[in-house]
Amino acid sequence: MKKYGWVILAAILVWLWPSSTHVNAAAADLFLDGKRIEAPADARPEMVNGKVMVPLRVVGEQLGYQFKWEPQAYKISIQKNSTDMAMYVGRTSADVNGKTVSLDAPPVLRGNSTMVPLRFVGEQMGLKVDWNNKSKSVNLSQKTTTPQADQQSQSQKTSQTSTESNKSTQKPFTTTATTTKITKVDKHTEATSSPSKQQNAEQTTANALLVQNISFEGDALKISLNKDATPKVSEMTGPDRIVVDLPGASLASDFSQLFPIRKDGTQALTNSDSEDVEEIRFAPADGQNGGVRVVIVLNQARDYELSTNSRGELTLHLRERSENPVVTPTHVEGRRIVVIDPGHGGKDPGAASVTGRREKEFTLAVALKVQQLLQNDPSIQVVMTRDGDMYPTLDERAQLANDQQASVFVSIHGNSMPASNNGKANGSETYYARQESLSLATTMHKHLVAATGFKDNDIKVANHLVTRKSQMPAVLLECGYLSNPSDEAAMFTEETQERIAQGIVDGLKEYLGTETVTTESLN
Repeated sequence: MKKYGWVILAAILVWLWPSSTHVNAAAADLFLDGKRIEAPADARPEMVNGKVMVPLRVVGEQLGYQFKWEPQAYKISIQKNSTDMAMYVGRTSADVNGKTVSLDAPPVLRGNSTMVPLRFVGEQMGLKVDWNNKSKSVNLSQKTTTPQADQQSQSQKTSQTSTESNKSTQKPFTTTATTTKITKVDKHTEATSSPSKQQNAEQTTANALLVQNISFEGDALKISLNKDATPKVSEMTGPDRIVVDLPGASLASDFSQLFPIRKDGTQALTNSDSEDVEEIRFAPADGQNGGVRVVIVLNQARDYELSTNSRGELTLHLRERSENPVVTPTHVEGRRIVVIDPGHGGKDPGAASVTGRREKEFTLAVALKVQQLLQNDPSIQVVMTRDGDMYPTLDERAQLANDQQASVFVSIHGNSMPASNNGKANGSETYYARQESLSLATTMHKHLVAATGFKDNDIKVANHLVTRKSQMPAVLLECGYLSNPSDEAAMFTEETQERIAQGIVDGLKEYLGTETVTTESLN
């Protein structure tokens, strides 16, 4: 009976769990030290919102960890020797030996398995992790060093220190700068590293510029140098890639030895978990001045923003390439600014409904009705992130609200679940990312549920970019499930859309404490 009770409980948890997290890729294969690990069919590694998620128990049991599941607290405890860890479904932090560790994605339930970010597994279980985007596979290896590897590492170090030093000097960079610049470069101008330069010598003079670390986390390439430097960044095509050149720099030997040198003379990071990044490679650069070249090979073109500081840290943030940038409106004095964000749009249709209609159509229809209801309100000025079938990026939506110093940010969405759910999930739910948004979420959710008449799925915390980066109280409204036949049928009617729009307006007025005025009828 206990066995069936566990299965029923797990099914209920999966059914209740928020579905706003979209799976971005098919399930992947899992390997540990080159040996394939069989995972349950419903809990194979997968890409969720740009993060690789792996089944924690499947991996941990291979390494001798013990697990305990506490269903009422949504808590899983992990123990091995002197290591004690605890994680909670839906929470973006974990407890490791009494210390709080941040997660780049919250654990989620898949069947009877808890899926956790691949990065956490690597860092906390002492594994080297590799996501292969081509084969859609996760490769884990225990960080053991063999005598042969030690010998090879020492040989590489000896070879590096005996190479002729690069005597180029680097112009110092003393102020913090942030720029957004894309330079188009013909693909034939990209220099490749010759095998004869596989070992990039460390300079022994006082002005040596060393690359001490290269990492990629959360769509940001980070390069750590031992002093200030001015990088040269360019964009190339065929395939799309962003190139960072560091003239006169050398790879620090202790960093370089962590990565094998490939036949073409390049080395590559193994921990890029972004679905937009095919590969990140680096190598000594050709040319009279030498240096180091770092290349981000992209699956699709991306914009970027480069920032540097006086500590020798370079950060290159990848940004979505905007097709339709948002337009900044003129502020009307005396009105509270409310930003209404119709989710998705343009190239991003959002979720598909059970009858083939698109989320972007529903969100825009409701948003335009909100705008119409408030267009003559003397207390509120509505700013739309889009008013047509266009796609401003998520960063641009949040930035618009910040630039306008808005009082409130409201993002409108329709929810969805995979076909395996058989359309069972239904109801309305409201998400917020920061504690200061809880009061807004409480008020807006009350009016949303009253307007839709759907099941109340409550208020939930989620790390959506638009609500996290907006600097004012911000919420994301999942009005109903497009994957549920009953919800979907209602959501695409004028009557329901008008009720939802009026509910949003009522929630805004209550939260802002504006005077009650007669809004313009939609009929």
